[in-house]
Amino acid sequence: MKKMILGLGLWILVICWLVTGMGAGAWANEHSSRRQSHQSEKTTAKKQKKKHKKKIKKDEDEESVAAISQPQPRPDIDPESLLSRAREEEKGGDIDSCLKTLSKFINLYPQHPQRPATLFRMARLTQENRQTDRALHLYALVASLYPDSQLAGEARWQTSTLGFYGDLRLSNPLACFKNYLLKNAALAAGVAPEKLREPLLRGWQTVARAVREQSPCPVNLVEEVLTLWELAPEGTQPPEAALLVGELLQEQGLYGEARTYLQQAREQGSPAVRTQALVGQLEGSWATRDLYEFAATWVFWRRHPVEVTPALHSRLEKLPLPQGFFSGEPGGSEVKKVDEEPVAVLLDWWSGKALDGSRLTPLIQCLQHFLRSSLPGSVQERLKQQLAQLRWSQGEYAQAAKIYRELLAAPANHENSSFYQDRLALSQLHAQHPEAAVQIYQGMGQERDHMWQLLSRTRLADLELARVQTEPAQ
Repeated sequence: MKKMILGLGLWILVICWLVTGMGAGAWANEHSSRRQSHQSEKTTAKKQKKKHKKKIKKDEDEESVAAISQPQPRPDIDPESLLSRAREEEKGGDIDSCLKTLSKFINLYPQHPQRPATLFRMARLTQENRQTDRALHLYALVASLYPDSQLAGEARWQTSTLGFYGDLRLSNPLACFKNYLLKNAALAAGVAPEKLREPLLRGWQTVARAVREQSPCPVNLVEEVLTLWELAPEGTQPPEAALLVGELLQEQGLYGEARTYLQQAREQGSPAVRTQALVGQLEGSWATRDLYEFAATWVFWRRHPVEVTPALHSRLEKLPLPQGFFSGEPGGSEVKKVDEEPVAVLLDWWSGKALDGSRLTPLIQCLQHFLRSSLPGSVQERLKQQLAQLRWSQGEYAQAAKIYRELLAAPANHENSSFYQDRLALSQLHAQHPEAAVQIYQGMGQERDHMWQLLSRTRLADLELARVQTEPAQ
């Protein structure tokens, strides 16, 4: 019994130990799990805190970098100060310093509203400073960065023009000029005419040098020059171009067509261009024996003295100009000035104005001057008619009769011969040679023209009546 109680107690102790050990283990495990969870949370918090500190530091670093990269305007490099300084440097002629100042402005203030205009200004200054490559680069920047602006169109125009200048020195000038005019037709429409003056003038000057190397100029080359004239925008052709076209047309004998171009060159050109155009007009009017135009150009020349180069002087010497037409010979020797009064009077008379008797003498001298030149027969006849008329009006009947004899002795059978015979007979009559007058009218009675037969019989009847009236009564 005692042994049974002892064994039961032993089993109770074993059971208690087992129960107690398992609970302790469970507690230990639970305690360990809680401790690990707390440690994990603590570690995570530390990591998050560290990460947060890093982020704050990174943000601070980025702000610091941004603060460093963002320019902090100083009083001496703020935009307005830089632009003002550049204006002063340009005004003072220090272009290099001006370009450096503008470049600093461009780099410091890429978003400034004045940046496009400043880039274009730099391009213009470098172009004027003969830095062509740099100017082309700057114009290209303006056109690419601000394609929709008005400056972009102007930049493209300037780029094309600078390229044209370079091509002129390297290729066929006529083909190069034609290509430039065709390619820039659209661009030129938006460009002010005064901006076209320089590229067109340079192109025409180069073309003129090339054309003048061939004398006489071939017809096909003249046609190419006329094409260039037509391709240029209306009203932009320089006077130098008008002079070239006029002279080329005149070389081909197209005097009427050349006159318009030479007139434009005379009215719009520089003194040198005007002088050359005047020489061309004198040559053209004389070649066509347009004496009115010749005399009018003569008078214009005398009233607007110009300098005559040796080349032009040699051309003028071939024309029937009076002695002393030039204001001075090459070398400075004085020459007697020509009085343009006779020519002015002649122009007035040819234009239909009534003549003042006191001005007849200089007018006769002018006509005599022209008649001493080599003239076509029709022109000589017209001038002699006018000279005879003037002699008659001055009462110089013998001189008038001499001129009418010359007209009748001309080899051509003139339809005006009956008129000349009548005027010759009247001149003889007024010169107190009635017998010569009667002889002429008797010959005119044999004319086939009924009017002149009737006129001759009337003149003879008048002469007979005058003779009877002058005879003494018996």
